[in-house]
Amino acid sequence: MTRTANNTNKRSRDNGGKGDSNGRKKKKVEQPLIPDGILPSYLATAFGEIYDNDGLAIFGSGLGWLSLMAAFVRFYADTEEGHLSIIQEEEKFSTGRVMTTKKPLVLVLGLRDEEHQTLKTMLENWGTPGETMPTIITNESGQGKDRAQLYQRGGIFCVTSRILIVDLLDNTLSAKDVDGMLIGHADKVNNDSTEAFIIRIYTSQKRRDRCFIKAFTDSPEYLLSGFAKVDKTLKALQVRHLYLYPRFHDAVKNELEQNTPHVQELHQDLSPSMKEIQTAIVTAVQACMKQLKKSTPFVEWVSDDFAIENCVTSAFDRAVTRQLEKDWHRLSFSIKQLVTDLKTLRTLFSSLIQYDCISFWKLISSIKTLSAASRNPSLWLLTDAANLIFQRAKERMYKIHRDKPTKDLPQPVGRLIPILEENPKWRLLKKVLLEIEETEKKQQQQRSQSDSRDQTPATIMVVVKDDRTVDVVKSYLVKGRDWTMTKRWLNYLEQYNDRRSIVTGKMSEESRLLLEEESRVRNILFRKKKSRDMTGSNEDRERQAILEEAVEETEHDIEKSRKTTAEELIVEEQEEEDGTYNNMFQPFFIEEPRVIIKSLSSIDSTAVGLVLADLAPDHVVLYDFDISLVRSIEVYAALNPLRKENRLQVYFLMFAASSEQKVFTKALEREQSAFERLINHKQTMPPPVLQVEGTQEMQQALANGSVAGTYKNGTLPLSMDTRRGAGKAKAEKRDIAVDVREFRSALPSILHRSGMRLAPVTLIVGDFILSNVHCVERKSLSDLFGSLSNGRLYDQAVAMSKYYACPCLLIEFDPAKSFCLQNSNELGMDIKTDSVCSKIATLTSSFPKLRILWSRTPHETLRLFKELKVNHDEVDVAKAIEVGKSESLDVLLQTEKISKGDGVEDDDEEDEINEAGRDMLLHLPGVNVHIARKIMQECDSLSDLIAMNRDQLRALAGPVPGQKLFT
Repeated sequence: MTRTANNTNKRSRDNGGKGDSNGRKKKKVEQPLIPDGILPSYLATAFGEIYDNDGLAIFGSGLGWLSLMAAFVRFYADTEEGHLSIIQEEEKFSTGRVMTTKKPLVLVLGLRDEEHQTLKTMLENWGTPGETMPTIITNESGQGKDRAQLYQRGGIFCVTSRILIVDLLDNTLSAKDVDGMLIGHADKVNNDSTEAFIIRIYTSQKRRDRCFIKAFTDSPEYLLSGFAKVDKTLKALQVRHLYLYPRFHDAVKNELEQNTPHVQELHQDLSPSMKEIQTAIVTAVQACMKQLKKSTPFVEWVSDDFAIENCVTSAFDRAVTRQLEKDWHRLSFSIKQLVTDLKTLRTLFSSLIQYDCISFWKLISSIKTLSAASRNPSLWLLTDAANLIFQRAKERMYKIHRDKPTKDLPQPVGRLIPILEENPKWRLLKKVLLEIEETEKKQQQQRSQSDSRDQTPATIMVVVKDDRTVDVVKSYLVKGRDWTMTKRWLNYLEQYNDRRSIVTGKMSEESRLLLEEESRVRNILFRKKKSRDMTGSNEDRERQAILEEAVEETEHDIEKSRKTTAEELIVEEQEEEDGTYNNMFQPFFIEEPRVIIKSLSSIDSTAVGLVLADLAPDHVVLYDFDISLVRSIEVYAALNPLRKENRLQVYFLMFAASSEQKVFTKALEREQSAFERLINHKQTMPPPVLQVEGTQEMQQALANGSVAGTYKNGTLPLSMDTRRGAGKAKAEKRDIAVDVREFRSALPSILHRSGMRLAPVTLIVGDFILSNVHCVERKSLSDLFGSLSNGRLYDQAVAMSKYYACPCLLIEFDPAKSFCLQNSNELGMDIKTDSVCSKIATLTSSFPKLRILWSRTPHETLRLFKELKVNHDEVDVAKAIEVGKSESLDVLLQTEKISKGDGVEDDDEEDEINEAGRDMLLHLPGVNVHIARKIMQECDSLSDLIAMNRDQLRALAGPVPGQKLFT
């Protein structure tokens, strides 16, 4: 099948592409597939390029890769003006008749749940008919037969990788029926991933020139995070072309700079205390890095990633962890604690500028408390920098003032003075909103003079980091600074005093003052009139008067905020009807513009454009921001051209000389550097990578027609071993029953690629059944520790030992980490019951038949599986499925014999104990362990026990237990 750029552009002209140039007559499209002004022109250009030639498209963050995928979904779903009509025209042009009439079956992989909903919302906004909307396949979509009926109808399906690979393996979906795949987040695809497994099966059954694979991602830096990562990703995707669309691409640059919004970048200085704290955190990081380098002389710390200026970014944590990963087992507790401390200090940078003074103090206090209770306390807490951090953080909340001692008062009583320093960015936000109000009033007067009909109030969209910031900022704007800080101050006092009440002993002066402060603040906030004891000393009365004077301004602001309470309640009732406006409110200090506050954590990065289109804000205030948000605003402004005076107003609120500014600039630098390296790599990319057409085994098997199948009537092709040496006289055992939950891991993909035939089934006992003898339970290190702690592994060992002669526990290690269960530094002279080694020793002593398989990598696991299958027959899949299901009463009443070989019972060995029958026996009235042992020696099964009369039971179990058994 030959796809030409002319035919592609003919159908994509409504998306911004060029018209047909081959002279064919175009159909008149009454309604375009995608309305005008929905997609920027650079995405329309990318649509035509990627449609003609499959490949991996890498976009800059926020440039709309999901919108491009939605355009492909809309194009392939439309049977009249989409992909199907192009195929039919090509067939009619070449053969004179139309042979393809079935709706295309296209699979969408790699999207998160939020992105599925964003994709559907985009298509709905484009007016996509309901019958062409994509179907989302989840665990709730029914059984395999239900999904098979859906697949037969054709259309677009958004499906998870785990469900799809199972459907392909058990022939619920035939790969021959799939027309193509759209893959999101392609940077996560590697040779061992489930997506690569799916693509390998797909391309082995269908010629590569008769199907399409189009992949998208917006994470260029992750494609450069390893050796030849780009080449490996292209090979796993089995595509030849690489498309790059950075922000500095000519098409992107020209599109976004035609109608740029009015941008004001406002810098707010940190308070003096915050500056000192930030400097102290940098000093603590320097001390930790100095100690870390000194303690690890065998590690080379020469990369620029370890510069102190980069310590505020998440890349700093990844660089440190990656540098120590191979030697992690050699590190002592103190070195590991230093790595943890670096992560903690990095979070303090963002918390300092994000939190108010009370929240920040609670954070560092909890860090100090946890460190004090730890066996390995944080060393940075013992430095002078830490003392300065705690001192300045407390001074931002309150100070204890003492008058100079006099002869009359040699020991003056201290007074607690609340400081309650607000976040400086709050004041900047208030200033911006007041400025916007003033601007809107002037524009409103101009419109009224010109008799303009547009009298709708302006909308201000404020974007913050998370829901926590939403609550604080909303409280500040609605109720004022003093009420907000005083309420949070009261919450802290209640928490502190409740904790202090548990501690017995003499109360310090500071604790006494905080206790008094709580009752005073509660009285102010809730206006509870209570009698005051005026018989105290003059100092007490003086302190009370000073404290009341300090909060006089608070009461004034509370009165102002109460005037807006009724209006706020009415607005909130209206907001409940529409979730889009669930954070719309009216600040107390402005009258007209409505304010809507949204958090970055509640908006998926691909859905920012939809939110902007729904709200249609006149002003956007970026209290917090990231690259994706800024780019999405640029795209929104480009798609909604307005006159210069009416363009979107964007305000950047940023702390000057802070970690916030450094994080944003570093993110921009990393993305630009990644694209520059990708551009250079594309120019020098070796030809073999550009001509990947599947694995050699797949292509040879397809050419020879010798592709074998699995259990579904031999319909599923495999990557098979094509060696035909004289030494291979005996056929290799290849059948393995795999539990469907194991397809989340890379092991099934590796097994399949090596030639194993996999049967995806739901297993009750074990994860992999290699033969009728071998049952394997796979555990990663984290899963192993968890299973040993909660006892789940014991139950699994009981079940495997009961039904299989050779139960195996496979412990898989991370290839990038050390090949050991415990650090040698953790092994002492004494035996510890909570040690993982002690637990495994106890497990093996309790189950002598249990074999432990130690595997460094999944490829080593493959070799172990092959060796275990050599001398045994292939697995009986039907029998493996039935193992462990509820047993009938007849099975409980007879002694079970365990197969010792390939279906042959070992008559020389004594019959194994039927554990289900033994458990039932122990639950009978009057039966304990000693009596049960006597009964099991005399009776072969429960049916023999039931047949006994009263006298026989009394003689066997004793008078009282025998009577209980009989009755």
